[in-house]
Amino acid sequence: MPKNIEIPEPKPNLPFIDSHCHLPFPRPKKNDKLPSDEDQLNDYFEMGGLYLVTSSIDLETMKMTLDFMEKVDKNYGFTIGWAPQTVTYTSRNKYNEKWEEWIEYVLQNPEKYLAIGEVGLDFHHAKTLEKRKKQVEELEKIFKKTKDIGKPYTLHVRNPAPHEYDKENSNHKFNQPDGATTEILKILDDYKIDPNRVMFHCFSGPREYGISLPEKGFILSVPSSAYGYKNWRENTKGSPIEALVTETDSYYQHPYKRGPYNVPANVRYSIAAIAYTHEVSQEEVAEKTTQNAIEFFDLSIK
Repeated sequence: MPKNIEIPEPKPNLPFIDSHCHLPFPRPKKNDKLPSDEDQLNDYFEMGGLYLVTSSIDLETMKMTLDFMEKVDKNYGFTIGWAPQTVTYTSRNKYNEKWEEWIEYVLQNPEKYLAIGEVGLDFHHAKTLEKRKKQVEELEKIFKKTKDIGKPYTLHVRNPAPHEYDKENSNHKFNQPDGATTEILKILDDYKIDPNRVMFHCFSGPREYGISLPEKGFILSVPSSAYGYKNWRENTKGSPIEALVTETDSYYQHPYKRGPYNVPANVRYSIAAIAYTHEVSQEEVAEKTTQNAIEFFDLSIK
């Protein structure tokens, strides 16, 4: 661990739940130093994991997850996502075909998954107004078709950095530090989505939303990288623990490294980070965040 991190290490034997990871997922093409999917899962439960919630982002990762689920007998479930990156990067000639197959599974098999997500807006990957409008359009389609299913939602919301503003449409509302957040809140309101059924995964701010969103009933997920990176910790410093869950967003949100090295068992570092910012014990954070996840996803732990 780097010497400049002064936060206490996670205590042993804490209970934990990773509310958003990617296991299985297409592995890094270079420098793949990750343990096998099976080893990651075994380590997770051996170290105190109560339940693991993984997330698919498209049709392919949904199928990978369904195959992997056949090898896991308990305490493992998934959220079924059509991520904003999927909207932006799927080839046009394949998009409609894949979308139709994905949404058909969503509508026909609600008992197979825990939540709908990750879905949302990402104005880092979509840098032009045209691409951002496409993400908005596709997200509205998802809410329109799924809002009556009764499942919670896991959101991916990434605002644009100043250098990512669309210069050809400089005065557009999306060119704001909270451009994606304000738009997604408008959409949620338009479709009358209950905030108590919505989780902002890997919550990245702006910081003031760490206070206002929980006041409305939203759940915020704290990534394992909050342990080593102050900006991540600050996002939820003012959030009540009753509104927080923990996640790794594996492979990339490592507690203190850059690169594809993160594993679900590192969710313990999210607990340590929250305990540090909120000045409470790790045991209290572990108890409350696991209970929050159980209630949000309606988990049955065996």
